[in-house]
Amino acid sequence: MTRLSVRRRVRLLAVATATAAALLAAGGVPASAEPATSRVSPDSPTASVNVPAPGPGVAATSTSSPSFAGTGTPTRSRDRAIDEGAPGTNSIIGADQRYRVNPTTGFPYRAVALITFSGGRCTGWFYGPDVVGTAGHCLHSGGSGGSWSTNVVVYPGYNGSGGAPYGSCTAKSLHSVVGWTTNANHEFDYGTVKLNCRLGDTVGWFGYFWQSASLNGLPTRACGYPGDKPLEQWCGDLDEGVQATVVNSTTEKVYYRNDTVGGNSGGPVHYNRADCGECVMAYHGYGGNPNSGKRITESTFANMQYWTSLP
Repeated sequence: MTRLSVRRRVRLLAVATATAAALLAAGGVPASAEPATSRVSPDSPTASVNVPAPGPGVAATSTSSPSFAGTGTPTRSRDRAIDEGAPGTNSIIGADQRYRVNPTTGFPYRAVALITFSGGRCTGWFYGPDVVGTAGHCLHSGGSGGSWSTNVVVYPGYNGSGGAPYGSCTAKSLHSVVGWTTNANHEFDYGTVKLNCRLGDTVGWFGYFWQSASLNGLPTRACGYPGDKPLEQWCGDLDEGVQATVVNSTTEKVYYRNDTVGGNSGGPVHYNRADCGECVMAYHGYGGNPNSGKRITESTFANMQYWTSLP
């Protein structure tokens, strides 16, 4: 019995080896050898809490979502934020050409938000009544061993010692994608704060768009809350004295030479676009020369619309 059992095991091993060899010769991989993560799109949404799953993936029915100015009426109380530091790369390219926005109650500046969380701060931007886009690394530390940020608070149009003219709002849930929360891939470093309120109705929101064609040459502005300033909003739209533009665009990233500092992470890279208004093309993420951010692709656009639709 033992001898027959051994012979049978040898035959089974030979069959399995031959099957695997045939698959490899045909360009395939045995299912058991394929990493599970490779079968998941890096743009698959993830969340800090359980939320309704998105419907079946379909092509976007539009290429842009327009901006909205909101009512713009400040609140009577001005909430105060605590500066917990802004880690990141300082990227002043040549002379510092940033300028302070003061007051911050004009549009679109009131739709740019200071985001604070335990241990740090970032920049975000309203793109709907209760959704604020930002960098994935502001919401999750990245990778399968990472964790979601805690004590997240959003302050639209925060203005240094003047505080928050529109108050603040806490997070209902945090959202990103597998490419960041599992793989820590900078090409998918983006996410959204779903709010417990609808401050966007007051401060308005940015439009956003995607296109498969190159973005090279489009004008760029980068506004946010840099770590070298006392919770003030600063913008940069010049490159050595002339209008800054996209210097390179890849499938997932946009590169530009607007001045930024740690704390600008998550801010909008935008310009005034026909039929879209103040329209965002990328989430700022990384300093350098040039700087770079996550490009809004068709998949990114679809995720943003899904996050907007969540209750």
